[in-house]
Amino acid sequence: MRHNVLIVFLLLVLTTAMAAEHNSPARVQAFAKLPNWNGIWLSAAWPLDISGRVPGGEAKLREGLQLILQPPYNAEWLAKYQEGIKDTAAMTARNATFTACRRSFPSLLEGPWMFQLLVLPEETLFLFENGQVRHIYTDGRKHPARDDLWPTILGDSIGRWEGSTLRIDTVARNPGEPLTLRAWASLLSEQAHFTERVRLADPDTLEDQLIIEDPVAFASPWTITLRFTRERSMSRFIEYNCVENDRNPVVDGKIIITQPN
Repeated sequence: MRHNVLIVFLLLVLTTAMAAEHNSPARVQAFAKLPNWNGIWLSAAWPLDISGRVPGGEAKLREGLQLILQPPYNAEWLAKYQEGIKDTAAMTARNATFTACRRSFPSLLEGPWMFQLLVLPEETLFLFENGQVRHIYTDGRKHPARDDLWPTILGDSIGRWEGSTLRIDTVARNPGEPLTLRAWASLLSEQAHFTERVRLADPDTLEDQLIIEDPVAFASPWTITLRFTRERSMSRFIEYNCVENDRNPVVDGKIIITQPN
């Protein structure tokens, strides 16, 4: 009996010590220095009306998208890119069969999904309504060693704060994924490297300056600026199952229903 009481006492002491460590004065001070990015955000390229679609349709949407532009390829990769965009049959097939449930980085940033930001001293999380999450570790860690690093659709991201700007470094993105779903021929090599500087431009605008470097595919770095608008009409996310959209391909900017087999 006394042995069990001792165990319980030690567990209480350990739990209290851990709580004190997680809520230490240093961590409280770190929290106080972080910017407040609370709220719900949406890519400025997707100004949705009440129907859930972009006013003006696909043509208007393309005017605001950045990732569909031609990257600064070197001669070899430019030839591949131009050959790819000329294959209209393949492009049509891809447009008719892709599903709307998930996207790779950086395409996810220009997607139609709203997201919330959770800013902690140890990491910042991009929480998208389709269920995808970007983890930006800001605890001082480096990218994993080569033996522990493998390509994923979102890559591996670490960050550091430069005042109220979050500098994000991303590597190990799956090279088989196009830059965006509307530009299937825009591919990168496995050596692609992404640098973002995310800051609050004004109370309702979040700005992400993205620099893409690829020593294999690019003739020079590519810099684009992505913007996100605070959705003040929304106060919370409603849970839904994005997998249900796996039989809802997007054709000409419209979601259609594929009949089950």
